[in-house]
Amino acid sequence: MPTNTDYKNLSYGPTTSKYLSVREKLGAVITALKLVTALPVLVLRALFSKRSKSGKSWVYQLRSRILYFLLSRVQPRQIGFLLGSPPTAVRIKLISKKLKTDVTIEDVGHGGKIHWWGERKGRKVLLEIHGGGYNLPIGEHHLAFFHRTQQRLKAKGMDVDLAFLEYSLTPTARYPTQLVQSVEALRYLLETCKYEPGNIILAGDSAGGALVLSVISHILHPHPAIAPLTLSAPLGGLIPISPWTSFSTAAQSFKQPTGYDVVMPWFVDIWSRWLVDHPSEPRSAQLPAADAYADRNKASTGGAVVNYTWDEYNQPSLASADWWSGFPVRRTLILVGEDETLRDSILEFAGVFREGAVRGGFGRAEVEVVLCEGEIHTECLYDTFLPGDPPVPGKMAESLWALCEDVFKQ
Repeated sequence: MPTNTDYKNLSYGPTTSKYLSVREKLGAVITALKLVTALPVLVLRALFSKRSKSGKSWVYQLRSRILYFLLSRVQPRQIGFLLGSPPTAVRIKLISKKLKTDVTIEDVGHGGKIHWWGERKGRKVLLEIHGGGYNLPIGEHHLAFFHRTQQRLKAKGMDVDLAFLEYSLTPTARYPTQLVQSVEALRYLLETCKYEPGNIILAGDSAGGALVLSVISHILHPHPAIAPLTLSAPLGGLIPISPWTSFSTAAQSFKQPTGYDVVMPWFVDIWSRWLVDHPSEPRSAQLPAADAYADRNKASTGGAVVNYTWDEYNQPSLASADWWSGFPVRRTLILVGEDETLRDSILEFAGVFREGAVRGGFGRAEVEVVLCEGEIHTECLYDTFLPGDPPVPGKMAESLWALCEDVFKQ
C-alpha cells in the first residue's frame, strides 16, 4: 500500500489510459485481481462488524470496504484505468441512455460545457459541478444521484432543471481553468438562460465543492484572470458536499483513517500539485507554466505571465472570515462525512466560513453544517452503486434533498 510519494520521480503527464505505462496498467490489474481473492474476507468483516452509525445495512459498509481496498493500493494516475472512467461527455451519454433521459449540450465558453439532463423548463435549476480531484471525469454515481434528486423533487410537484458542468481536467488544464469554466457556467445560467438568482442552486462534491465556493469567492473578489460576475439578488442555495477546502494532510482525521474512506493522503498531495504549483517546490517540466486563460491577466500585468500558486480561490481554507463578507447566497448547506479523511479540515473551514458569511451576508444568509454520522466522503453519491433506493438514505442525502425542497418550493 503506497504511503509516501517521490514527487521528483512522479509522472505529471496526461492520465488517460493511452498515456499510462505498462507497469501502471499492470499494477491496476493486479489490484483488481487481489480484490477477487480478498472479497470473502471483506464480506465477513462487513457482516460481523459493528453496525454503522448511519443506520445503513452491512451491504453499504461492504461497498465502502471494497472502495477503500482498491483505492488504497493505487496512485492517482491509475484510478481512471482501474475504474474504467470514460470522458465526461461519453459517460453522460451512456448513463442517459441507461436512465432513459434526453441530454442536450451547450457551450458556455473557455472549453466548458453544460449538459442539460432532461427537458429544460427554464424556471428553477440545480447545477452540479462534479468532483474527482480535478483529474477524474464525471462518474455514474454523480449522474445517478442527481437524477434521483430531480425525480424526488418532481414527485413533490417541483419541476427543476438539472445541469452538469463538463470542465477541463488536470494535469493538462490547470488552475484557474476550472474556475473560469465554473464562473462562465453560472454566468450562462443568469445571462443567457435568464434564471433568477434565487431559483439557482449550485452543488458540487469534493473538488466540485471547492469550485462552487471558489465561484462565490470570484463574485465577492473578482479573480484577475476572469471577467467579474455581478448578482442582482442572492442565489437560492449552495451545497458543497465534502468540499476539498485544504491541500494539507496534517489533520487528525488523516492520521486516524477509518479504513472505509476513498480519499487517501497521497491523492491530496498529488492532485493539488497537478492543479497548481506548490509554493515551495519547483514545477515539474511536464506541467504547463501557466493556465490556458492567462491573456486577461497579461493585460493587467504588462504582458507578464502569472505563475499561480496557493490562494483563497483554489484553497478556500486560506480565506479569513472577512473574505466572505457580503456573502451572496440565501441558503448554504455544507455536508461532511464523519468517517472521511477530509472531515477535520472541512469542519475547521466551515467554522471560519460561517462566521463571515452569516455576519456579513448579502441579505439574510443561512449556513448549516451537517456532520453525517457513519458516512464517508460524498457518501450520498456512492449509495447509488447499489440498485434501488437505499432503505436508509443517510443524513447526507436527506439533508441535501431537504434543502433543495426548501429553496425550490418558494
